[in-house]
Amino acid sequence: MQLREVQGPPRPLLEQQITPLPYPVAALGDLLGPAVERMADVIGVPCAMAAQSVLASTALPSHAHANVHLDGRIYPLSLYLLTVACSGDRKSAVDHIALQAVRAWERQQWIAYGDQLKAHRAATSLTAKSPTSKKSAQLALDAQPEPVQPRLLSAEPTIEGLVKSLCHGLPSMGLFSDEGGQFLGGSTMSKDNMIKAITHLSTLWDGSPIDRSRAMTGESLRAYDRRLSMHLMLQPRLADRLLQDADIKDQGILGRCLISWPERLVGQRLYKAIDLTRVPKVHLYQQRIAALMQKPWSRHKDGGLNPVTLELSPRAREAWVAIHDTIECESGEFGELVNVQAAAGKAAANVLRMAGVMAVVEESTVLEEMHIQRASTLMDYYLAENQRLTEQEPLNKLRAEADCLLRWLIKNNWPPFRLRDLTRNGPRFARKSTRHTFELLLQLVAHNWLNNAGDIFEVRHVPPQ
Repeated sequence: MQLREVQGPPRPLLEQQITPLPYPVAALGDLLGPAVERMADVIGVPCAMAAQSVLASTALPSHAHANVHLDGRIYPLSLYLLTVACSGDRKSAVDHIALQAVRAWERQQWIAYGDQLKAHRAATSLTAKSPTSKKSAQLALDAQPEPVQPRLLSAEPTIEGLVKSLCHGLPSMGLFSDEGGQFLGGSTMSKDNMIKAITHLSTLWDGSPIDRSRAMTGESLRAYDRRLSMHLMLQPRLADRLLQDADIKDQGILGRCLISWPERLVGQRLYKAIDLTRVPKVHLYQQRIAALMQKPWSRHKDGGLNPVTLELSPRAREAWVAIHDTIECESGEFGELVNVQAAAGKAAANVLRMAGVMAVVEESTVLEEMHIQRASTLMDYYLAENQRLTEQEPLNKLRAEADCLLRWLIKNNWPPFRLRDLTRNGPRFARKSTRHTFELLLQLVAHNWLNNAGDIFEVRHVPPQ
């Protein structure tokens, strides 16, 4: 294996990565913001990750209770969020705390459902055995429908199963998963099903009626006023595929999503002996979510939700129109948002949705100017994040590991070394195999970071020992 001689100055192994903006936690308000900060600090996750979980967990109970109305248009409070994080980044831990009150409510409903199902089956058995005519018995059975399964949260449904649950089960649901690959990497997002799944998700975000016509009896569905909020936590490799897939981009689903890919904190997360369930700021958040979950849904006779109307105050309306028009102007050919037109096209609607969610959780019956301004601050972050992820080059894993190895060699001030020295005493990621170690060295030589004479290598700017 021959390595070429070094020529010219060192060249960067990686394209300059754009650093994500800090998440504007204060814009979440006095209830959600402090809870996010405490969760992030104690669990050891970026504020952006905690904010994603909290915002999604707040949208879930809120979207069943209110819609924003503006000039005859209805804006549901459903939110779709995507968070990118690696294994070991404590996705499950932060989602567990954020969804604690929601899961507690769902568990209570399943216990009640079990009791109701037993009672129903006992009543059905008695009716079937009663000495009445078959017609009367059937009428009695029809008058006692089986109780509905209270499936609120779903992590890896098929899109068909999700739609059926919304039509025949609860009219409000959450698609939440701290391992989003279970849903996106499953049969739902296979090549044949992908477009259908994305279309359904987009329709549910819009608040449009569910309309499915099938030839088979019982398979056609028509349902109004169903709501779905979504938070999927994705591994970086799957997120890269998702963001680069032309078919997914064309369908516009990513433009509806609030996406965050925060920097990792691994190596900095020292243990903190704090019980988050006893932290007042987190406890207040949990209490408010629990109260929203316990609040009965207003429903139409057909089972659909009948949310109350949130109107904008005159100053809020004026602020939102200015935000809408600014985003539209910046989406033009020479505007700042030209490269993220899909997200920009839904940004003003997402501002209303986030403002509505914050109004509901803060027990406000009107959208005030502060709700709009705070939601606009959040939207500025999401648009900047969308631009960052759109404009930066996809990460080359081999060069990323070579860059990491270079920094390790410099930090440890390594003297001239041979390949076998690195395979024995180098960092673990560089010792997968002799071939892999050699490929990393080849990258460093090709980018002019190593001198080599025969089988001896030396970092160029490290003086001989």
